[in-house]
Amino acid sequence: MDENDDRQDLYDEFESEVVKHGNPEAFFDENDLVEIFDYASDLDNNIVKMEVLLYGAVHYPKSEALATRRAWFYSSLGDLEAASEVNRRVTHTGVLNRLLDLRAGNRDQSRPLTEELAAIVDSTDDFDDEGIIQFVDFCMESGEEEWLTANKDLVQSKCSYPQTFIYEFADRLEEGGNLEAAARLFEELTMLEPFTLDFWQRLATVQINMEDYEGALTSADYALAIDPSSVLGARIKGAALYRLERDMPTVAALYESVLKTPEAEDSDASTLAAALVELDRQAEAVDLLKSYIESRYHPKLAIDVLLVLDIEAAKPFVKRSIKEAMLTESDVLDWAKDHIIHNQYTAASTIILIYHEMKGLLLGVEFAAEVCYYALRFTDIVDLYENHVYEEMKAEPVPGLTYPYIMSLVRLGMREKALAVTRDTFEKAEAYRAKFGNHEGNLSAAMRYSPATTHTLLTGYSATLHNILLALQSTNPIPADDFDPML
Repeated sequence: MDENDDRQDLYDEFESEVVKHGNPEAFFDENDLVEIFDYASDLDNNIVKMEVLLYGAVHYPKSEALATRRAWFYSSLGDLEAASEVNRRVTHTGVLNRLLDLRAGNRDQSRPLTEELAAIVDSTDDFDDEGIIQFVDFCMESGEEEWLTANKDLVQSKCSYPQTFIYEFADRLEEGGNLEAAARLFEELTMLEPFTLDFWQRLATVQINMEDYEGALTSADYALAIDPSSVLGARIKGAALYRLERDMPTVAALYESVLKTPEAEDSDASTLAAALVELDRQAEAVDLLKSYIESRYHPKLAIDVLLVLDIEAAKPFVKRSIKEAMLTESDVLDWAKDHIIHNQYTAASTIILIYHEMKGLLLGVEFAAEVCYYALRFTDIVDLYENHVYEEMKAEPVPGLTYPYIMSLVRLGMREKALAVTRDTFEKAEAYRAKFGNHEGNLSAAMRYSPATTHTLLTGYSATLHNILLALQSTNPIPADDFDPML
């Protein structure tokens, strides 16, 4: 860890003296520049990397280590031709140079790539940090994860500091979704360095993501034992306990501590609110969310939870988010769909109707009608259909509009009006089919489906309307549930 601190200090000094202030008197030797470049690569800071190369070109023009990194820089920008040209100038080639050749395709294509990788390992006495990082990355990007796994012990034996290899491999496995393998490697790191906070935190993160909540809880406890102020440790411990439905007072206390830090996120406020609800402290949960949302820019997740807990309290924040975040109709419909997945139709319809009130729906009227119907917002559907749907659209077969409208009238006790609307809609559906059905293909062109699909859809639409019509004409009132096509 001290080595990392030294690299950070060196990086900070270079960034301050050379990058920000352009100090010509600042001195860094060749090894310093290599360390700074590699650390800047870890941070993905191209500005610092470029300045290192410019500084090195002036002060150490014959440095092969910096020439190699210049070639890598070109490679990272996608210029493999320039990377190959610079790489060819290096006399004493090492791991990075050989990997660059492989990246550029400068190899014997008759040999399997795994033979080339094995040759690099065999020729290496000791991978340095940058060499092993790039080696692992190349293996993973080339689809050789299986080979690297099978040869892990061999590669590791060529590393005087194997933690770098294991960490990079675990990181790439996690990135690729192989969480079980990543967890095994992070666990190995914790055994090699049991007092390194980052290793326990990475292990806990993978475990919580693979739903190993007991494992995540244990790892988070180790992380907090090393650093009681660890925000990530507290967050993961709280999340694991919440998922295990265990010790909600501790969950609440952990997330309360996290929310007091600059690293607090929307998910922290949302989970704390959920824990407070579990503790029968719903009023506190609502107040917490309102306070949190008030001080943030479009904290969608927190607003989502508030929508479920207290619709009226959430409405002003939905309106503010639509305005401040300049949400489009498509954005709002996607937002509503996030709630529909969890059958939260009241929340979904609230989002849509607030947007409609502010800007007016264009393409989402049909979707809005269906969502409102499942939210039992029958009056809103009647208003939407009668006052905000074009007459041209009413004349076309649009079941997502007509079914919710007709059935809303029924649900509101307006059966006579529903009967009249159904009769008119049925006649329009038949007229529509007659209008476009005189010439082969016209109807399917109008509906934008194949002839068979169009016939099936329109026949089913008319049949459903006729079924509603018969139910409404019955002398004995038939319960709405018995003929509701939305159920």
